[in-house]
Amino acid sequence: MNGGHLQALLFMLNRPEPIRQSSLLMVLATGIGHAPSLMAGLKALSEESSAPWSSKVEQLRHLLAQGQTLSEALTIATGLLPEQSVVAIRVAEQAGSLKQVLADEAHRLMQSETQENAVQPGFAMITWLSVIALQTFLIVNFIMVFIIPKFKAIFEGFGVELPGLTILLISLSDWFMSYWYILLLPGVCVAGYVLFMTLKGSLKRLQYGHVMWSEHFPRFWTPLILRLLSITVTAEKSLGDGVHAILKELQPGRAARALSGVRQRINAGSDCWQSLCDQGFLNRRELAFLESSARTRHLDWGLLHLARSVEHRRGRWLTLIGQVLQPVIVLAIGLIVGFIVIALFLPLIKMLNDLS
Repeated sequence: MNGGHLQALLFMLNRPEPIRQSSLLMVLATGIGHAPSLMAGLKALSEESSAPWSSKVEQLRHLLAQGQTLSEALTIATGLLPEQSVVAIRVAEQAGSLKQVLADEAHRLMQSETQENAVQPGFAMITWLSVIALQTFLIVNFIMVFIIPKFKAIFEGFGVELPGLTILLISLSDWFMSYWYILLLPGVCVAGYVLFMTLKGSLKRLQYGHVMWSEHFPRFWTPLILRLLSITVTAEKSLGDGVHAILKELQPGRAARALSGVRQRINAGSDCWQSLCDQGFLNRRELAFLESSARTRHLDWGLLHLARSVEHRRGRWLTLIGQVLQPVIVLAIGLIVGFIVIALFLPLIKMLNDLS
């Protein structure tokens, strides 16, 4: 099941997915600053769907009516928007550019329906590899444990001189016969666990925008950080304050520690973009692009453009890796099957020639 099928299933089940989330963001963007319009829009949005989506939107409406800020309401009414969108909303509230950010996030989520997702190909590839690896492992184990010993008995009965490949295959079969329990259970458990976690992470990604283990990879957060710093620049706020606001929203992990290092360097007087580069959030070409954008006074545009560019490149690389890796895996499986077939049929051919 790929990302499109999962999104269609989520839509039919009235669960959060990009189209619904984009519609909610547009309602929020058009209603910000005019409470009656906002309440009416949220009420209409909740009535057009059934539970659980409608109940979540209705909960958000009640929380806003009680005077909660949008970020506070989204913290209570969890699961309505992706994790990165909620982070952007919190930072935008502090910067005073909430309406623009809501519209930008709505556009970004709608674009994710028509453009390649930057992470989903990785999930699809891992799922495919897990299924193929599990099937291959079970088939090879069956051949080694049940088929090869019978061929061995036939060869010994006819007294056929075995070639080296067949002797190697029989030795491997004997080893599998002796230690099959050591290989089978851990192999099935590992492959099953990887497949389960991949599917679970893919579903969580579609619902909430959270990617497994993303908190340990600073580069994963680069597009979000650039978008949020663009908000900070547009609002004419301090970059150090912007980094501090972003840091409060990141989950504990290597990425948060790296961004904390960026904040410390900025507070010590270092350049923000150089600090991001030193901590692994930017590469040298991206650093030069941002420095050029700052000199030409188009930094807000440059940050947004670079964020989209990083996401686009990530999607292309993951797609390319999947396109290369899948044939390699198929070739490896073909070599294993070819080795077994050749090793089994070489003595059979020799035996038939002797009999003839």
